[in-house]
Amino acid sequence: MKRARLVTTVLFILLIPMLPLQDVSGEQGIVHSRSVDHTLFFIEGEGGDSTGSMTPSKSAVNNLIEYEVNPEAAATRVKLYSFESEIGVGGTIPDGVWTHAIDYRVEGASAAAGNWTTEIEIGGEMFETSVTTTAGRGGTYEMDVDIDQINVNRGDRIRVSFYLENGIIWSSPDDESGMWISWGGPESTAGIQVNAPLLDIEMMEPNVDGNEVFFPIRFHSAYADELATTESLTAKIQGNVIQGNPYVSNIENGVEIVYVWDSSGFESGNYTLNLTLQPQDGVNIQSELSHELILDGTSGGGDGWYPSSEPVRTGGSSLHVQIDVNQVDNRLERTSTLEIEGAVATWLRWGLDNIGNESLDSTSWWRELDVSGDIVGSEGHNNREVDDSELERLVNHLTGSGRDLADFLDRGLALESNAILGGEPFDLEGALNIDVDLQNQNSFGPEPIIIKIRSSTVLESGSFVFIESFVRSQSKTYWTEVSLDASLSTNPLQGISNVYSEEIDADHLRVGIAENVRVSFTSDERMDDFRVTITPATSFVDGPLTGLFLVLIILLLTGTVSVKGTRTRSRGPSIFWLILSSIILLILYTTGIRMAIVLGAGIGIFVMALLIIFISPRNIIDGLDGIPDRKIPVIDCPICKQTNPISSDERPLRLPCGGCGRTLLIE
Repeated sequence: MKRARLVTTVLFILLIPMLPLQDVSGEQGIVHSRSVDHTLFFIEGEGGDSTGSMTPSKSAVNNLIEYEVNPEAAATRVKLYSFESEIGVGGTIPDGVWTHAIDYRVEGASAAAGNWTTEIEIGGEMFETSVTTTAGRGGTYEMDVDIDQINVNRGDRIRVSFYLENGIIWSSPDDESGMWISWGGPESTAGIQVNAPLLDIEMMEPNVDGNEVFFPIRFHSAYADELATTESLTAKIQGNVIQGNPYVSNIENGVEIVYVWDSSGFESGNYTLNLTLQPQDGVNIQSELSHELILDGTSGGGDGWYPSSEPVRTGGSSLHVQIDVNQVDNRLERTSTLEIEGAVATWLRWGLDNIGNESLDSTSWWRELDVSGDIVGSEGHNNREVDDSELERLVNHLTGSGRDLADFLDRGLALESNAILGGEPFDLEGALNIDVDLQNQNSFGPEPIIIKIRSSTVLESGSFVFIESFVRSQSKTYWTEVSLDASLSTNPLQGISNVYSEEIDADHLRVGIAENVRVSFTSDERMDDFRVTITPATSFVDGPLTGLFLVLIILLLTGTVSVKGTRTRSRGPSIFWLILSSIILLILYTTGIRMAIVLGAGIGIFVMALLIIFISPRNIIDGLDGIPDRKIPVIDCPICKQTNPISSDERPLRLPCGGCGRTLLIE
């Protein structure tokens, strides 16, 4: 009996390391490694035989794609879409049910019936289900697939394929009946709901530097850089949230996230770091580790934290774009200002200190940047801060060619260079002028960076795109907060014929010395699909100064006629119309209505003033009302033709004219 208890005790001790512990006390350890219920959302792809990808990060689902189901596909098996991705991390997938969610809509019929098949391939093993069902007008349809327990390794693939068997059977169809399936939009739920290993979280030994404590955390996963966004992460020390965005850099098989905690006012002792990861609604992964920290100031003067590999750009960044365009003769002078803060700013500072570093990944933009001429001196290279020579090297590279600048915007910053620069790189005229302002922060960090680009393009005949969507659609989201303030101004003699805006509001004002167009939105109103097109005026009449001059002439003529024409009539209606029409005409002018319409309205106002004068009642002559049934001699004023009664027999008689007030002498 004692021997049996001894064996049991030994076995229990041996099994302790295999238990799935979440709270680990120590300096370093993997504190999360197990299967997680989550959704792999469908992104990218085009449907049919093309293959898209999948992501567990809801913030990466930002590009809606629709695919029309071929209604003519009868008696055949048609692939509607296929999506493929890696297993997040090695482990065991338990047996259970995975759910395939399909977003769809039906038009021209009340329903669409069919035989649908879902195939799921996991590491070479195939699972499938087929159902015959009727879909309604639209929404989300779900298909369950039974999955057996399977051991997987990182690098194994998950592939989801969806088929239609033998065509669609319509209910109450018409000639335009159609069915579309969709995925990838911000509101989309299309994907596969799985229970599978997602990531390993490794909490590393902290680094104390004076009052700053650096907590490195590593995500080991195929989805590591997508999960490491500030929107999905929260780090706490003793229950208090660590403020500020963490540093995020690439490591082998994942990313490293470093939180910086200001420990001022705290004493040495045991501190627990808690990390919460929420990549999507309903998924809440928590890990924590306790550390013994010495906070007596003896660790001051250190180097803080500087990643050995290139920081990622997906850790959460804000971007404010300000664009000022001046229309000068046949040219558009454009100044584009980019204010960058967050992970991309960190990447820029680190990259400037690592220009041409051959140890970087072959796809790194900084490795490809030419460092010929030894502009970056050996003393300033890789010294953990940006030197003037390094900044000069970047500016020289970008100003040397419009294509290099476009490449920096397109690949480096994930922006649409055409939208920022106002045209194709080879369409730019004159020398580019670029200024990079680090805001007095030359060391590694996420503080704001301002990049100002001045470019010029020739204004061709016809319309041109003033501003359009400038954030590139991609599965990995660089920009979590985006805002815009763009304005265009003309000179006094150049007008705008039309402003056409798509999916955004544009303010168009005419102020005499210029016409102005302004487009803006805040980070809370972020818009990723918009365009504003401007058509310059071809007639001098459309110029803001010329237009103002013509409007004032119309109002002056209308006012003069209204006053002159009502000397013997009631002036009230004419004065009221003059005030009202002046307000209307000026509003039409200032709000940028085409000058042809404004001048047409002005002519209409003038004609209306004549009609009002014609129908206005004549003034009653003083003195006639009190003398009924009596013929009274009258005299017409030779100046204004006003008829004046002669109420006295006295001669000579001086009589004031009732119209113009001049004195009439009657002898």
